[in-house]
Amino acid sequence: MKNYLFALSVPILSIASAYADDNLYSPRPEWVIPIADLPTFTQQGHHYDQQYLLVDRQLDLTQPTPVEYKRYTSKIVSIEGVESASQLSIDFDPSYQTVNIHRLEIIRNGKVIDRKATAKTSQFKREVDLDSLLYNGEETLHLVLDDVRVGDTIDFSYSIAGFNPVFGEHREWYIKTGWATSVALVNTRIRVPKDSPIHVTNLENKGKGTVEERLSDNVRVFSYQEKNGLYDYDESEQPRWFNPYPYLHISSYQGWQDVVNWALPLYPSQADDDEVLALVEDIKDTYPDDLERQVVAAIHFVQNNIRYLGIENGIGSHKPRPPAQIVSQGYGDCKDKSLLLVSMLNALGVNAYPALVDTFWRDQLSEQPAAPFSFNHVIVQMIIDGTPWWIDATRTHQGSRLASMAQSRLGYALVIKPNNDALTEMAPPTIPVTQDVEQKYVVNHANTQSYLTVKTTYRGIEAERWRRYLESKPLIELGEEYANYYAAFFNALDLMRPLSVSDDRESNEVTVNEAYIIDGLWSKTEDAYTFVISGDIVDDYLTKPDLIRRKTPFRFGTEGAVRQKIKLSLPESWDVEPTNHTINGPYFEFKSSLSKVSAPGETLFDKTYVEANYFYRAKKRHVEAKELRQYLGDIDNAWNGVDYEFTYRP
Repeated sequence: MKNYLFALSVPILSIASAYADDNLYSPRPEWVIPIADLPTFTQQGHHYDQQYLLVDRQLDLTQPTPVEYKRYTSKIVSIEGVESASQLSIDFDPSYQTVNIHRLEIIRNGKVIDRKATAKTSQFKREVDLDSLLYNGEETLHLVLDDVRVGDTIDFSYSIAGFNPVFGEHREWYIKTGWATSVALVNTRIRVPKDSPIHVTNLENKGKGTVEERLSDNVRVFSYQEKNGLYDYDESEQPRWFNPYPYLHISSYQGWQDVVNWALPLYPSQADDDEVLALVEDIKDTYPDDLERQVVAAIHFVQNNIRYLGIENGIGSHKPRPPAQIVSQGYGDCKDKSLLLVSMLNALGVNAYPALVDTFWRDQLSEQPAAPFSFNHVIVQMIIDGTPWWIDATRTHQGSRLASMAQSRLGYALVIKPNNDALTEMAPPTIPVTQDVEQKYVVNHANTQSYLTVKTTYRGIEAERWRRYLESKPLIELGEEYANYYAAFFNALDLMRPLSVSDDRESNEVTVNEAYIIDGLWSKTEDAYTFVISGDIVDDYLTKPDLIRRKTPFRFGTEGAVRQKIKLSLPESWDVEPTNHTINGPYFEFKSSLSKVSAPGETLFDKTYVEANYFYRAKKRHVEAKELRQYLGDIDNAWNGVDYEFTYRP
């Protein structure tokens, strides 16, 4: 599905055709109220290569075909500004939208110069999501202005007519009203029919202006203005859901049930489709009288046999294609694969429904507008013995039992079934230990080789990620990467035996085994030898932001918990003082301990056996800026329990 709020990818452009100039230029629509006098840029304003004087967006929703008017005016203040301002782009979907340019002018020393006749225009296909195997059909109209100079003001306006027919009579728009550069005047005006349910919201009241509404000639007019606005909060390591900039949200949807009612006709279960029935009968013949195996087989078929590829132009952005078509062509996107899986599960006698989710908003989805653009992904909810299961049909390499299969964990979902009027919290089970590392050291004296074995067990979603990764990663290459990781801790390290991998699909566990010979385990000081063990795996999750002085949230953490155990057999008898270190704050749980343990059996030599245990689990996935000091303090305290040093004097 398309995500309409965030567009962060760099477009991949390929020339399609030149736009016909005869159809491109037209007068400004009569319903537009223009800004007659350009504002001046304040001396206190913040700018880069251009000073933005005006951003004017006006939207007419009173006619069957919506029209949006946009005007951008900026003054060039640098050579880089000449390069960027002299090239203008308009993105649109030609399957349902048309573009008309009204103004293309340069203001130089008070004189207005019309550039319509000399501007070079080209039209390109624009696939911003190509890396994600999504083709959305959007195109870019590109204009290049000639003879642009520092000090010029570029005044550019155009209209886009049309709205995706997949939404029927409903309307939804996002209009951005602030940026990380000052804008002398932001003007927004929205016209809607008098009796329309359309409403306009200043999302989270981030915009510093005020939305006003008035009635004029049986038309409701919403307006918003802001002068010299600046929203410079685009910092590194923000949560994916965080957007620091203000938006107006225009919507005809009154609640979640409106969204469900809109989506229901798009997702008709086709359990009686011949293609679906044939697949289901094959599964039943393979696993007679075993519903769980049948369900898992249906999930695996859609995940592994239907490759992920989305053709999302026009109504294909939100309307899935029929299951028979998806089976025949062998590919589909999230909504295609979800509808196919729902149809197969229904044919197996399992209640299943499509569910709209968002991979950005996740736990924040309940705070977003009740409208389709709040979602960017589709998964499946199935009910077995009264228990809901959340299955992502776009995943691959999942386990072979429902109990161990990693479910989708995206916070909230809107289940597409009749009469549903609310989001459903995707309450996950207890957070599992998804990575379990056991390191065993046979430690000998400084003049003798020591040995290290490592057993790493990945469970649930981590096992599935590693299964997918290992499918195209040669073990020899992986073994070298792992060996080089440990070699960085010691003077010399060699393989004792090659890296090996075992895969248990029933329990959904992937286990990686390593074994090394270590020379130079001990570091020599003046009169002693030292050796440090470290909870290096857990330590990777004890992260601090690169930007400490920040205004916005910092993201951290991972799904699941991480556990690390280090076992040592030390030469001779050692005095080891037991230690326990625990951090159990609002952001994460961390534990470390060190203690002597009993010998694993009868021993022929005088040895000491020691065990260090580490544990990490994120309780949240972000820290608010005002709470960062406490989080950093917890990280510092946790770091105090990561390393343990052993020293002996020969």
